[in-house]
Amino acid sequence: MKKWIYFVLTTAVIVCNPPHKKADTKLVVFISIDHLRPDLLTRFDDLYTGGFRWFIDHSLWFTNTHHEHAYTATGPGHFVLGTGRHPGPSGVLGNSWYDPEKKEKVYCVEDSLSNVLGGGGRKVSYRNIDCTGLGDWIKKSNPKSKVYSVAGKDRTSILLGGKNPDLAIWYDWQGHFVTSDYYISEVPAWLIQFNQTLHIENYRDSLWRRTLDSETYIQFSREDNFFGESDIFETDPYSPVFPIGFGSEEDIFGNFGRTPWFEKFTLDLASTIVIEEQLGADKYPDILFVGLSATDWIIHNWGPFSQEVMDLMLKLDQYLNDFLISLDQSCGLENIQFILTSDHGGLPIPEFLEKVGIKDGGRINRDSYISGTNAILKEIEIKYDEDDLVKINSGRFYYNHQKLKVLKIDQLELHDIIRTHITSIDGISRLITKTEIYNASENDTLLQRFKNFTHPTKGPDAVILLDKHWIFRNPYGTGHGTPYDYDSHVPLLFVRKGQDQRFIRRKIHTVDIAPTIADILQVPFPPKIDGKSIFEVQE
Repeated sequence: MKKWIYFVLTTAVIVCNPPHKKADTKLVVFISIDHLRPDLLTRFDDLYTGGFRWFIDHSLWFTNTHHEHAYTATGPGHFVLGTGRHPGPSGVLGNSWYDPEKKEKVYCVEDSLSNVLGGGGRKVSYRNIDCTGLGDWIKKSNPKSKVYSVAGKDRTSILLGGKNPDLAIWYDWQGHFVTSDYYISEVPAWLIQFNQTLHIENYRDSLWRRTLDSETYIQFSREDNFFGESDIFETDPYSPVFPIGFGSEEDIFGNFGRTPWFEKFTLDLASTIVIEEQLGADKYPDILFVGLSATDWIIHNWGPFSQEVMDLMLKLDQYLNDFLISLDQSCGLENIQFILTSDHGGLPIPEFLEKVGIKDGGRINRDSYISGTNAILKEIEIKYDEDDLVKINSGRFYYNHQKLKVLKIDQLELHDIIRTHITSIDGISRLITKTEIYNASENDTLLQRFKNFTHPTKGPDAVILLDKHWIFRNPYGTGHGTPYDYDSHVPLLFVRKGQDQRFIRRKIHTVDIAPTIADILQVPFPPKIDGKSIFEVQE
């Protein structure tokens, strides 16, 4: 039975709204749930009674939405959601990557000029990204509009928030939500007060227990303690089972983000921002980006079909319900346009895939991979008497083009050497070169996704493609990051109070989300972005 709280958020008679105009929307709440496969909404549909229930029942749901870039990860995915641009040409080539121009590894939002405010953590901001985002378009059109972003991960909050938001906030892994002096000179009093009330250390003796009876979890997920799940909290050799708690020597601040409670704190902070900054209180449309990050870490550890992930979703359903109640009281749900989506999908743990009959997957053997890459470097050094012709980083190959030119070495020779060794490793499908990518047919979806993730100077000269259903993560847990549909497919719900549920099955690209929101607010967006407005939302 649906809880009475849900009913106070609905109307007795639901009718379709006419096309939403600027005056109808005082606040956009853009929620990105990290690593959210669409089936995490559909599989537990009968169990949702709170926030997810309300979102689903009032949604215009685009069921065939995909990220159209090859490396499906948090940084690139949130860059796309915030800007309407593909990440490769814009130089956002991962969470971290090797930069051949700087000859060093870089982080997607690193900023040596910024200082953390309100706690610890790394120096980060949007400073080094050379394009604007949705929040910037809104503020350019309406200078009095407010743009706020909050998430567990720094890169999520920063990449959603854009170049010049009023504030971007993230967790520092030391017990605080923090920001940077790139955005503001002093920490707001309400953020200081919020951090003072967290008391994460008090969760040392808390246990993460199931919300429902154990039989229901067997019905909707799988048995607990399924081999392949990652054990991150217990001190026993292998015991990833309920109830879950912190070990006495464990870093509670560093691991708190891997529990459902972390999502509650993030949503509580989002509610605080709306109240304290009076979002949606005037005629100028505001936007609040909310990135829920614990889902990613939990899914990585236990896999999307685990009891832990099922319980996470049930708890998040109620946390979102509390969030909606707060928004209704402070702004009025009728004034809010919600968007619910994700930065990427993901693969079930390989051991579970094998159990359900998918036997062509697995984990890349680390020793085999290291041996293969060492063999590549050794053969190149012996053949050319040079030890720096190729740099290998995370399955990407960068050539020393200056030396190749001087030595008159054809890149094809290097391609052949690398391809011979790397494709002999179980789970690696092929080597894809930059030339292949740029010469690809427009009808080749896979290579077009690589093209959308390629940069002419900062990108690698060749990359590996895993076989379907293979991951690098070892020895337990699961991953994402491929151009295959199970990693690219994400939910996309445009949600509005009074809106009838409707499903749209045509293919939608995630670069289309930002310009669609701009259209809802009647805000111009740059002509050279990669996305376009989704016309069904405007009907």
